[in-house]
Amino acid sequence: MGVTIVVPADRAMEPVSADSPILLRRITDGLDGEPYLHVTEVPAHHHIGAHSHSETEVMIVLSGTAMVGETECPPGTLLVIPANERYAVDAGEEPLTFAVVRPRKASYEFEQQ
Repeated sequence: MGVTIVVPADRAMEPVSADSPILLRRITDGLDGEPYLHVTEVPAHHHIGAHSHSETEVMIVLSGTAMVGETECPPGTLLVIPANERYAVDAGEEPLTFAVVRPRKASYEFEQQ
């Protein structure tokens, strides 16, 4: 197995959907048991509603500030979120950029609105 290197120019940030302000750069797709990695950008004050996923997640705040519960998470903060743990994320006064790493692609469960 060789080393995979993806520089920002290799994969552009793309909207999650046509009506979403969330931008995503998928680095790997997590298929065939390989690790899954993406970088996400959200606008200032954006709320990512309560959800969980089937795989443990490591989230690294790259820029901006994330609020997770009552905890302020500045750049460099590392969060380890266990599989099936429900949580929400709020961006602070600036756009928020974070990376997510999982052992493989996960399924999501979003809180019913």
